[in-house]
Formats: sequence, structure tokens, C-alpha cells
Amino acid sequence: MKKTDSLTGYSLFIMLLLALLASFGWPLLATLAGCFAWFAASRLVGRLLPMQRVQVLIMLALGLAGLVFGQVQNASPLWWLKALEGNQALISMLLSVSFLRLVASSELAAKEALPVGRLALWKTLVGVHFFGAVINFSAMVIMADRLAAKKNLSPLQALVITRGFTLAAHWSPFFASMGVVLINAPGASLWTLMPVGLLLAALGLVIAGRLLINKPEAETTQAYPMHWHALALPLALAVSVLGVHLIKEDIPVLTLVSLSSLLFTLVLLVWRYADKAPTIFFQHIKQTLPSMSGETLLFLSAGVLAAGLGSALQAANFSLELTQFGPWQAWLLLLVLVGISGLGVHPVISISTAGGLFSPWVSDPNLLGLVFLMAWALGVSLSPLSGTHLAMQGRYGIPSYAFTRWNLVYVALLLLVQLAALHLYVLFLFK
Repeated sequence: MKKTDSLTGYSLFIMLLLALLASFGWPLLATLAGCFAWFAASRLVGRLLPMQRVQVLIMLALGLAGLVFGQVQNASPLWWLKALEGNQALISMLLSVSFLRLVASSELAAKEALPVGRLALWKTLVGVHFFGAVINFSAMVIMADRLAAKKNLSPLQALVITRGFTLAAHWSPFFASMGVVLINAPGASLWTLMPVGLLLAALGLVIAGRLLINKPEAETTQAYPMHWHALALPLALAVSVLGVHLIKEDIPVLTLVSLSSLLFTLVLLVWRYADKAPTIFFQHIKQTLPSMSGETLLFLSAGVLAAGLGSALQAANFSLELTQFGPWQAWLLLLVLVGISGLGVHPVISISTAGGLFSPWVSDPNLLGLVFLMAWALGVSLSPLSGTHLAMQGRYGIPSYAFTRWNLVYVALLLLVQLAALHLYVLFLFK
């Protein structure tokens, strides 16, 4: 049973509400939201895994050092305010999306016999991709738990689920990857990133499927009994967010995702559970929100790192003075970011750093944004310390470092595909 921490949970929820209000024109509330976020963070440090704690402390140390250096060199003091406010819009989105698990079809096909064979595995691969694109991490756990109910999850089953899930980082506005990109590639457009990302994800699914489902053991491997009506909620959410964004482009995408997630959850909870809805909702606040310590602290400390880097660069009057940032330069940056992730560094760290260095000098923010989305999707597939792989280890006993070995060829193939995609993007879409 999850440990209840009401004070931390309600602090995070208040931060979420204040951040939403701030995005609609009350900027002073962003500072107050930052105070609640850091108060909650101070209570969550003890929940971090050792490696998460190391990464958080390194980011905080580097960020604070940059802020102090900038202050001494007369950089704008607003960088301190930016560090306090952190990535609260992104954290609010992650917290809001977590509520969707309350109305996800966790009981879906719970009593059915598990289908066997290649076609069933294809359905599982595609199903976890689109279900997970909105419901996020919960979709992966729902499917993996069902497959592991009577016997251990096999490496093939684990790879089908994790690869299908992580590929959604290329395009989903409900993923942290898109939020990080829209923040660190200012000017990038969701309407450009999503279609290109969807095409990349589709190619990735084909490659992942061919590599996995052509294995001899696929013919006798059990898959998840996928019912396509389970995708009704993700589809309704996605259409809602994109529809409103089309009409009101001035409303931040992260705000739309957060609001729609909360509203859909509340409406469906009341509709399904009536009087029990408040109890279920507030129990989630007290139990589940505090359990998201890793995400909360990583993104808060990444915000401090980004502010410190910005302050230091301003004070030093640093300039990359890029003469060109085309497809080859973008791909080389992608190689570096994926390689860093393979060493265990979370993508939010490398992307926040690269964003601070490159975004002021890149003429097409969408090209930089695509690189960041690619780096996130491939980085979490390669990293032994990604949340996806650590969950597989902790929950199903599959060593997280094994995924790095298993995914090397897969990631290498996708890197070649993405090199071609970057050239095609510049050739046909960048004007």
C-alpha cells in the first residue's frame, strides 16, 4: 500500500492549481506556486532513489553556482525568480496526467485468457503506444501487470511494452518530453512537432515490431488482450487539447493538458462512482502525488540548473556564434544527447543544458525541438536508469542494464532513420 503524506500531497496539488491560474494572467501566483513546490520537494528528498538523489544534488549545485556567479557579475536578478518558479508548468502537467489513472480501464480484459502469437503482440505494441501516449506510465504498468499475473514477464514481452511506450515521447503532448521541449526550444510549434513526431513514432513501431515479433519465441508468447475501446479516453483527451489549442493558441499547451486531464477525471469519477468520487480523488492527492518524488525533484532541480546556466551565460556574455545548424549538426547533437543518456544521465538534464546553449542561436526552433524529442525517446530506451527500465527492474525483476544491451541495435537503427528525417524536414518543411 502506498504511504499517505497528506501535507506533501496537498502542497503539490495547491502548486498545481496556482500554476494553472498563473498561466491565465496572474503571474504573481507563479512565485507562490514555486514556494509550495519547493516545500513539497523538501519533504520528498528522502523518497528518492540513490542515483536520483545524486543527479538532483548535482543539478542544484551547478545551478546555484551559476546563479551566484551571475549575481556577482551583475546578471539579472530575475534568474533567481526563474529558479524559484522552476518547471512548475511541466510538473503540474505530470501531476494532472497522473489523475487519469483513476479513470483508466485498469479492469480491462482482466478475466480474459491472454492471446498468443505475433498478431496479438503487434496489437499490444500499438495499443501500449497510443494508450500510453495519454494515460502515460500507468498504461505500461496496467499491461505489464496483466501479463505478469501468473508467470514472470519475459524479455520479449517487456521489450514490446517498453518500446511501444517510449516511442510516444516523439509526439505526445501528454508526455514530459513535449513539455520539456516547448520550454527549452522557445518558439517551437506543437503543430509542427506533432506530425513529424507521429511519423517518426510510426516508423519506430514498424522497426520495433519487425525486430521483436519476428523472433522465434513470438509465436508462443502471450500478449495483452487489447480492446480498442480502451483508446476512447485517450482519443477524446487528445482531440480536446488540440481542438482548443487550434482555437486559442495563446493558451499554453501544458495548461491545456493539465486542465483537460483534471476535468476529464472529475467528470468520469462522478459519473462512474457518484458519492465515492471525492474520496477516490483526494486519496490520489494524499498517496499518489507524493509518490512522484523522482519526477518532481528532477524537474525542479532542472529548472534551477537552467536558470543558473542562463545567469552564468548572461554574466559571461557567452555566445556560441553558430554559423549553421542544419541536419548534420542537429544529428551530431542528437548523438551526443543519446550517448549522455546511455551513461545514465536523465534526458531532462542534457536537454535543459543544450536548450540554454543552443536555443538563442538556432534559426529554426522546431528543428532543435525535434532533436530534443528524438533524444528523449531514444535516451530513455538506452538508459539503464530511466524510470521505464527501473520500473521493469523493481516491479518484474528484469535488470535495468539489460535493456541497454537489448536496445543497442534498435537505437542505432532509429538514429539512422532520424538522420534521414532531419534532412527531409530541412528539405521540405523548413522555410
